[in-house]
Amino acid sequence: MEVLGFHLPYNKAGLVVIKNQQRIFNKILPAWLELAIDGKIKIFEDASLLHEYMTKEEIIPMVQNMNLAGNVSNGIIMDQGAIENFIQDSLAYLEKRGYGELCLDIEGVKYENKERFTNFVDRVAASLHEAGISLSICIPAKTGNNADSTWSGAYDYKLLGQIVDRVIIMAYDFHWPGGPPGPIAPLGWLQDLIDYAIIEIPLEKIYFALGLYGYDWPLLAEERGRGLVYKQIEEIARRYQREIEWDQESCCPYLKYEDNGVEHEVWFENKRSIGLKIRLLQEFQLKGVAFWRPGQEDPGVWELF
Repeated sequence: MEVLGFHLPYNKAGLVVIKNQQRIFNKILPAWLELAIDGKIKIFEDASLLHEYMTKEEIIPMVQNMNLAGNVSNGIIMDQGAIENFIQDSLAYLEKRGYGELCLDIEGVKYENKERFTNFVDRVAASLHEAGISLSICIPAKTGNNADSTWSGAYDYKLLGQIVDRVIIMAYDFHWPGGPPGPIAPLGWLQDLIDYAIIEIPLEKIYFALGLYGYDWPLLAEERGRGLVYKQIEEIARRYQREIEWDQESCCPYLKYEDNGVEHEVWFENKRSIGLKIRLLQEFQLKGVAFWRPGQEDPGVWELF
């Protein structure tokens, strides 16, 4: 099973893990490229640092639309000029630097733009393939067609799986900061995601992205959860003298504590929960796993490989 890792530019904790565990990673996907509303790409890279540990063949630059999210994705796919700008900028960047693959992480696409988005990906893939460059895509997790989903409905698993070379399904945020507390990726949910994905996408293209982080939810209706890395969770357990507990139903760890009269729930992933997920992916002989992201994790996770 291949192991991929996501990386944010100049993230020191991530670079340390990539350095120390480089034998584990087949590919690193750095979020170096940001998509603008006109289709142009902005470059934010720490290539000189990452190249100390990974070769060009082991790096897949990733383009995201995170800052403007749906405004960018829905605007570009309806603008032929913007699409052409994106293709030309991407090719120029990849060919100049000698990278053989690009990863798309385009989120917030509206369901009514499903066909337009698929056509956009098809056009990008055709242009890259003509230049001998591969295309990967990150897509939201779902257990069915989900036509009514504002998050995942626009992503056509079957067609995208035919177009691109690598499909990375983002299997996290089952519970998210804006909702009630709970496991970030229950094991049973991952099973359901796999069951749907293997019907729609060739096995040799399927990767599941697993989160390595946690969320801390204050049990107050008006407050959102906040993201935590594993070291912070350990510190909370020590400071409040709380034991890490195990939820049998979701096969995920959690802890509860009280601060200034407010009860909190913290849900996260650790070596045990990630190990169960890895085993499940291996049972289905999927191509690989991707981690969001190295530097956030229980260090014991790397002992699984």
